[in-house]
Amino acid sequence: MKYPLIFSVLFLLTSCGDNIDESGIITPGEPSVSLVSGKNADLILLKPKQSISEINWQQTSGETVEFLSEQSKVISFTIPSAGDYSFEVSYVSDGNDEIEKVTFTAETGSPKLVARLGHSVVEDAGVSLRVFTSSDIDLESISWQQLSGPEINFDTDNTNKEIAIFNSPKVLEDSIIEIEVSAQDTSGSTYKDVVSVLIEDRPGIPSNAYFDDDDPGSALANVYVYNPNSAYKDALINCVYSNQLSSSCDLGELPILADETNGDTPSIEQIMDRVVVSHDWMAENFKAYLETFDTNNDFKNLLRATTAIVLSYDIRPSFYWAATGAIYLDPNNLWLTAQERDTINEAPDYRANFGSELQFVMPWRYVKNNDYVSFSFPVSERLDRDLAHIKYDLADLLYHELAHANDYFPQTEWGTYSGSTRFLDAALNKAEISDDLIVLFPLQSQEMKDLAAVRFLGEDANAVQKSYKPDDVSIFYKDDVSNGFYNYTNEKEDLGILFESLMMSLRYGVQRDTAVTSDRDGGYVVSWGQRGRIADSGVSERASYVTSRLLPEFDLTLIDTLPAPIQMTKGLDWWDNLPISPQGTAQLQSKSQLGNKDKAIRIHQAHGKPLPRH
Repeated sequence: MKYPLIFSVLFLLTSCGDNIDESGIITPGEPSVSLVSGKNADLILLKPKQSISEINWQQTSGETVEFLSEQSKVISFTIPSAGDYSFEVSYVSDGNDEIEKVTFTAETGSPKLVARLGHSVVEDAGVSLRVFTSSDIDLESISWQQLSGPEINFDTDNTNKEIAIFNSPKVLEDSIIEIEVSAQDTSGSTYKDVVSVLIEDRPGIPSNAYFDDDDPGSALANVYVYNPNSAYKDALINCVYSNQLSSSCDLGELPILADETNGDTPSIEQIMDRVVVSHDWMAENFKAYLETFDTNNDFKNLLRATTAIVLSYDIRPSFYWAATGAIYLDPNNLWLTAQERDTINEAPDYRANFGSELQFVMPWRYVKNNDYVSFSFPVSERLDRDLAHIKYDLADLLYHELAHANDYFPQTEWGTYSGSTRFLDAALNKAEISDDLIVLFPLQSQEMKDLAAVRFLGEDANAVQKSYKPDDVSIFYKDDVSNGFYNYTNEKEDLGILFESLMMSLRYGVQRDTAVTSDRDGGYVVSWGQRGRIADSGVSERASYVTSRLLPEFDLTLIDTLPAPIQMTKGLDWWDNLPISPQGTAQLQSKSQLGNKDKAIRIHQAHGKPLPRH
């Protein structure tokens, strides 16, 4: 069994071993009980009675390990090989500069079971942990239990035994909880591992706080400004990602990017000055993505309408919020290494079971050359990926979320408000582009709007809606001017889907498939479906209208180059309707290089967070 290396207020070091049953106390400089390679080491800075800031971890000896959060009170990493390792952490404690050091020795190992990832969370926040096992471990035998610390309750609705999900308990001071996971292999031998989580005390959430859903787990993660020299360092977190935020900030305190650039295209450096993160790697991958793929400056220009970009492990799903002017991106769209992926909270999308009583499914996907453009990397295989794998998924997400930002704060309004104007007041001062859209080009099917409220907003389905078969829904949908089911949620999402679909097609040659199919248990047999519906005359007219206002720089004459919509074959499976375009399928690289094509059934889109009342 292993134990975390803990720096306590007295600078005592709890020993850390692979085959010991209890912790021991040793003094600084003494070697600890050895770990083994392949296991995780959790290093925890614990000073519960003191105010800690400006944390910085450094490795001073041993084979290089990957730090995923060097400004956190906890670092956790996989030990790469046998040998001696040394680390030090510098920090400011109650105004005093401090440095602590720790050394341990690792032996050679080949563990069959490893729990990841030790980390720090604030009290009353969502937490997920995952166990990774060798192929001969019986996954049904996996069991999680708490060993020590303030009591937690595991999510009993979670059926995936490889993941433990819970809300962090409320604490009066920083506290550690230890969780053990055990499992048996096919011969009946039992294996165990322990992972430690530091629960950080934080101020209570005010009753009028913007980020408070009155639900357990509503506390936000600790985040920081990626560029410590940003001119907006003092305002960013307080204005966009704090449980203490109870009023929208003034434009003078945190202006939109367009105000800083006088409406010109911002540089990547200016954009990165607005990035708030829980882990540096998120910002670094975001920056690399813009440098590599934003060759037309679409994302840079669309970001002008925002105040900040928030990248945090607890964001799921992604959203834009007119209360702060920021976009909030799920980092599942940004990870490149298995270690980076370890840091992301795996709590499921809360909408996963909405509309489960309906007898139809309306999947969607983005395709190119008769193949999926998304890739699937099973978590258990611990695969890495490169920027090319996230090219299209992040592109459609950015087009969608930044459409919302420019809907609330279009170019026609930039520079028209004083610095004393709250962002929320400015965003709501005039009718949005989406408001004009539904007046000029309204969606017609009330049945589809009502069904969308069930599928995406969690409303209860009535008896009539439960009786609808795919052929019924096809009649409601196919002759309307929507290019997706999610469009019917509200006018904001209608605008977002129109814009992202048009831009994905014209910028990347990627087309959106949408269909009405049978339900999950009956397979996914297509009743009606279409590829490239954005080119339908009624749909393209609506897309042209919103794009001309969201991104005036875009050359709208390109709409004439959209490929004509292609009908799917009724009665064939959703997957069998993939090769319907006339061009041949592109030659793919090997699975080891690219992973599997992601053939998941996609139903949900990005998330719209309700606006505050004040």
